[in-house]
Amino acid sequence: MANISLKHILINAQQESYKMRHFYLGAEHLFVGLLTVQGGIASSLLQEHGLTPEYVIDSIRRKIGKGSHHRLWAGIPNTPRADVMLDIAREIALESGRNEIDERDLLTAILEEGENIPVRVLMALGIEDIPAFVKQIYEKEHVTTDTETPFVEVELSPQLEQDEDITKEQLFIIRRMFFSYPKIRIERRLMGGYSEAVLFVITPLHGDGRQDASVVVKLDSTASILDETRRYESFVKRTLPPMTARLEDRPVAPDNMTIAGIKYTLIAGSDRIPQDLRAVLTDWQPAELGSWLRNELFPSFGRIWWRQSRPYRFQAWQEYDWLLPPVLTLEYNGVKKLPEEGFTLKFPVKRQKLNAIEYGDVVAVNNFTVYKVYPERGAIQLAVGSGSDAAHAYKIEVRNLNFEQDTYYRGEVIDQIIGTVWQTRNQQLMHAVRALEPDFNHEADKIPFSTRVGIEKLPNPLKVYEELLDSYVNGSLSTIHGDLHLGNIMIGPNNSAFLIDFAHSRDGHTIFDWCSLEISLLRDVIMPVAGSTWDDAREVLEHIVPLNRGEIPDNEEASIAFALSSVAQVRKIVEECLYREGQWSEYYVALALCCLRAMTWENMPIGARRLMFMVASLIIYELQTSYTLTDDDDTASPDATDISTNF
Repeated sequence: MANISLKHILINAQQESYKMRHFYLGAEHLFVGLLTVQGGIASSLLQEHGLTPEYVIDSIRRKIGKGSHHRLWAGIPNTPRADVMLDIAREIALESGRNEIDERDLLTAILEEGENIPVRVLMALGIEDIPAFVKQIYEKEHVTTDTETPFVEVELSPQLEQDEDITKEQLFIIRRMFFSYPKIRIERRLMGGYSEAVLFVITPLHGDGRQDASVVVKLDSTASILDETRRYESFVKRTLPPMTARLEDRPVAPDNMTIAGIKYTLIAGSDRIPQDLRAVLTDWQPAELGSWLRNELFPSFGRIWWRQSRPYRFQAWQEYDWLLPPVLTLEYNGVKKLPEEGFTLKFPVKRQKLNAIEYGDVVAVNNFTVYKVYPERGAIQLAVGSGSDAAHAYKIEVRNLNFEQDTYYRGEVIDQIIGTVWQTRNQQLMHAVRALEPDFNHEADKIPFSTRVGIEKLPNPLKVYEELLDSYVNGSLSTIHGDLHLGNIMIGPNNSAFLIDFAHSRDGHTIFDWCSLEISLLRDVIMPVAGSTWDDAREVLEHIVPLNRGEIPDNEEASIAFALSSVAQVRKIVEECLYREGQWSEYYVALALCCLRAMTWENMPIGARRLMFMVASLIIYELQTSYTLTDDDDTASPDATDISTNF
């Protein structure tokens, strides 16, 4: 196969320099030029290491940042380091009997020089043995393309619904993951969470009929899968119990696909297919489930995660604002100058100003960070926050962008972008409640509840959630799973506990995981018993009221109170994780905001979403009537406009 010429690579490198407003040619631009070559060796090698060119380019851009709008010289001159690399590449070509530099020569020169940004980025992404990587350049005789699908026979288990929708792209990646086996059996699809990710339990089979241990395969967007791998390496790998799910293989991330895959290896009995907790709900009583969570899951991971906590005082928005819809959704219209009647948003964000912004207003957003990029729909999300592992606050979505004209990358700080308001957060939350067909006025300050428990009215959470976001919380910081629900908790041999799906693992508020788990129990254990109407949701709330007082649910089978015994056990775990004994306001602030988030999940059953709204309302009532969010003996609060570096 003929290698790509230097001329082609330089054109791509110069285009990258122009897009990033650098107006010089450095090692990073030369490397990006190699990665953007269609069918190039560099991109093919990265794919074999579980990376994609786009992900590496994004990482390089984050490392170097964009230049100024003001151009100080003509042309695009080479940096001294780039000249050195081109000289090295020329010597490599001459040693091979050629006068022209090709892609192998330039790639080798960049890697062997060793002190440049591309090499540092590759090492940070897990390619630490650079000499071995250089050796692979010359061992590679052809470029792996996405049309090369290894033949792996796929059998569907009887336990898998025959009408299960498995796309061609998903099958392609699955076959790639098991290329060394002649056959695999897809046992079942795991329920997963509320993202677009798809999870399967798959058993690899040998030609003689022997089978290896089943694994869990997760398929999601390429960026999400590669981020999850990095989070696993950063937060999870060195803190897992000896027997639990692990990522041992590289991700499979085909170059021109939008999805990728990873494998979680599990230790399971030879006669047992791995199951998540949702799969055993019909076999386990709620009390049994709750007992397992408290006596198996919490001890297994608590020692190295939730109990390794440090004091953490923060404003609730720092940890929980990102859960809610964007504060603003803007339509980009190319306006460069803000009109006099327009609004300017910059950090520190004034919530009073946010509340004054309405549909159709023109808003300039200054010095926000690009949090997510959606080139397929021409949109980005901006936020206050630093680093890809942070929980980003004050999300602002900007739509109608031209990605062919402008370059955006995660971590980029945008000086200013101007757009017209298409929707506010309050409007999105109102739409979410309206979709639940409320039997009350959802715009009122109070909503009806129950005379049976002596609480006729509850506060409307849409009217007061901003007060929660601004409140201070005395809590603790620890490693958290970040998406702890029944679908991500697996059962191993002897009913041991496994966790999978570390896409949101990070250092965060310790209590957050248990809020997520309580919501999962309310959705999967409680509401199937209760029903789906608003009156059913209110009846569940009538049983949560005594639970909030510490009363133990009764043991009458098939009752709501009986089902709530699982939640009661989670509350006992929470009690051990509270920063201050008995100070339930720490948990309630987090739970109310997490319930508001869950209310917006369209793929959650409508009855569960109704319950989420009502639980948020009840919890806010408890906060208003029984707790003070900031005690007199607390340490002095920082100014409300300050930002902590811990989120």
